[in-house]
Amino acid sequence: MRKMFSGESKVFYLYRYISLAGTSLVYAIEDRGPPLSLKIGIILVLFIFAKWITDMYTQSGQASRTIKITVGLEMTGMMILHLLSGGMDSPFLWCVFNPAWMAASYLSSVYCWFMMLSYFLFVTAFSYFFANDQTQSLATMLLNENRFYLMLLFMTLSIQLLAGVKSRLEIANARTTETMEHMKSLYQIVEAATHSESENLKIIFAEFALKLTKLKMSFFWDVNGSGNGGHDHLITQGITPVGVEASLSTAIEIHAAELRQLDSCMVMSLPEHGDFLVIPIKSSTRFWGVMGVKVERSSYEEGRHWFVKQLYFLSELCAVILERHQLERIENQLMIIEEQNRIADEMHDSVSQYIFGIVYAVHSLSRKWKDISTDQIKEQLQIIQESSVAASQELRSTIYSLSSRKNGGAFWITTVKSHLDSLSKLHAVKVTLNVTGDDHGLQVNYQKALFRIISEATGNAIRHGRSSHIKVDLSMKSDEVKLSVLDNGSGFSVTERLSDPKVSGLGVNNMELLVQSFGGTINIQSTKGKGTHIQVTLPSGHQDKKELNEIQMMG
Repeated sequence: MRKMFSGESKVFYLYRYISLAGTSLVYAIEDRGPPLSLKIGIILVLFIFAKWITDMYTQSGQASRTIKITVGLEMTGMMILHLLSGGMDSPFLWCVFNPAWMAASYLSSVYCWFMMLSYFLFVTAFSYFFANDQTQSLATMLLNENRFYLMLLFMTLSIQLLAGVKSRLEIANARTTETMEHMKSLYQIVEAATHSESENLKIIFAEFALKLTKLKMSFFWDVNGSGNGGHDHLITQGITPVGVEASLSTAIEIHAAELRQLDSCMVMSLPEHGDFLVIPIKSSTRFWGVMGVKVERSSYEEGRHWFVKQLYFLSELCAVILERHQLERIENQLMIIEEQNRIADEMHDSVSQYIFGIVYAVHSLSRKWKDISTDQIKEQLQIIQESSVAASQELRSTIYSLSSRKNGGAFWITTVKSHLDSLSKLHAVKVTLNVTGDDHGLQVNYQKALFRIISEATGNAIRHGRSSHIKVDLSMKSDEVKLSVLDNGSGFSVTERLSDPKVSGLGVNNMELLVQSFGGTINIQSTKGKGTHIQVTLPSGHQDKKELNEIQMMG
C-alpha cells in the first residue's frame, strides 16, 4: 500500500465533507422521499458515520488491512444509504467517490475494481427489482443511467492513473534522495578524512559504514595494525558482542589470502556471532585491510544489493584516501629532505666558508701576534670581525627565509581569520573571532588540531544547527590553550546524540579524538532551540612532557 501524504489527506477530507454537505442539502429540500424529520435524522446519522470513517482512515496510517476494512465498511454504508434514499435516484450517489478515491489511491487495483463491481451490481439489482416502477428492462435502465456509470468508470480510472504517476514520482524522489545522501556522505567522508590523521581514518570509515548501511555493527581490519594479538588490528563501531572481535580477527587472518584476491563482497559466517558482509580495501599497489558489517540473514536477503553497493562505494573511496595520505607522507618526507639539503648547501657555500676563514685567521694570528706590529694585529682583527658579521648575516638570511614570523608572511591566526571570513561570506552568517595571547609560540601540531576543531565546530553550526551567529574565543597561554565556540542554532540533545552510534556525528567523534590525543578535555553543551556551546582545553606542555618522559625512560 502506498503512503498517504498530508496534502492528499486534506484534499480527500475536504471533498468528503463538501460532497456530503451538498448532497445532504439537495436531499433535504427535494419533495420526494420520507418526511423532513426523517431526512434530518438520516443526514445526522450520515455525518456521524462519515466522522467515524474519517477517524478510522486517520488512525490506520499505513496498515493496508485496516484501510481495506474501512473502505469496505464505507462502501457498505453507501449501499445502505442509497437503498434508503431512492436507489439510482438518490442524491447521495456522488458520495460513492469517497471510498472509490481511497481504494484507487491507496489499495491494489484488484481490490478497487472488486469494490466498484460489487457496488455496481448491488445498486443495479436494487434499482431493477425494487425501484423499477415502470417495469423497464435492464438494458433500458442501464442506458438511462449510463452517464453516472461512465462518470464513475472514468473517475476511477483517472484516480488510478494519477496514483500510478504519483507512485513513480515517489520512486524517482527516493532515488534522488538516495543520490543526495551518497553525495552528502562523500562530502562528509572527504572532509573528515582531510581533517584527520591517517591513524584515525579507519575509525572514520568504520563509522560511515555503520551510518550508511544503518546496521548495528561495523568494523575495519587494518593489515598494518600494531600490537601482538590479531584483534589489535581490528576497529569496531556500534554494538559489539563479547568475544566477536577475537573470532572475527581470527577468521579474517585465515581468509587473508582469499581476501587479497577478492574484488567484491563476500559473506563470512561465524558460528556463534552470525554473518558478516566483508570487502577488501586495496589499491593498485597495496592491500590496506578489510571493511565489513554484521548482517542479519533476513535483512541481508532484502537489502543485499544495497549493502553491497554501500560497502563497494566506501571501499573504493577508502582506498583512494589512504593512498593519498600515504603519498602525502612521502611527499612531506621528500620536501623535508630537499629542504635539509638546500640548507646544508647554503651553509656549506656561504656560512661554512666564512667560519673556515675566521678559524684560519684566528689560528694564524695566535702564532704570529708576537712577530707583527700592533697595526697589523688590528687589521687582522678587523678582517675577522667583518667575516663574523658576514656569517651572521648569512645565517639571519637563511632563518628569515624559513620563518614566516621573520619574513612578514602569514601567521597561523591569519589563516584562521581568513577561513572564518570565507565561511561567513559563503553562508551569510555572522562569525566573530576573539583572540588573546600569542600564536607564534604555538606548536604546529597544536595549530593543526585547533584549526580542525574550529572548522568542524563552525561547519556543524551552519550545516546542522542553521546558526546565524557564531562566536569563537581563543585564549593562548604558556601552560594551556582554551577554545570556545558558541552558536545560536537549533541545538540538539547531547545525551541522545552521543549515546546512539548511528546518530552521533563524525565531527563530534573527530574532535574528541583530537582533543584526547593532546591530553585535553572537551565539553559540549547544547539544548534544542537554544544553540550549542563547545569548550576545549589543551595543556600546552603535554607534548614536551611526553618527550621528556621518553628521554628519561631511555636514559
